[in-house]
Amino acid sequence: MNDVNKQVNVKLEVEKGDAALRQAHLLFQNKEFDGCISRAYYAVFHYVSALLLTQGIEARSHEGLVRLFNLHFIRTAIFPKRYSTILSHAQKAREESDYRPEIPFTEEDAKNRLTEAEEFITSVGNTLRQEQYLST
Repeated sequence: MNDVNKQVNVKLEVEKGDAALRQAHLLFQNKEFDGCISRAYYAVFHYVSALLLTQGIEARSHEGLVRLFNLHFIRTAIFPKRYSTILSHAQKAREESDYRPEIPFTEEDAKNRLTEAEEFITSVGNTLRQEQYLST
């Protein structure tokens, strides 16, 4: 993948992440907390995918995305360990919200996932801008 392709693909992932975050907010406002949690995860997922693309890496699964993020961005201290926790919690909550109807999610649960997703993508977005993958 050349630099131009990286830049284009990073931008596309960020756009998908931004759309997922907007959707999460709409779902939260409509008290659709399971859907909010799922879309908040996908906002984070797309931003992590964008980060991985900056290294020329594409994850083949959700679990692989977490492993690659930890390997390339947490172990190298580019991001604090807290971001690994946010990603892991978001992924687990998304799986439960999508596949475990017996697990009820509250407004507080959804608000927490949404707040963490916003923190995560703000930080990642700032890094992508600093690395000049996104315009300011």
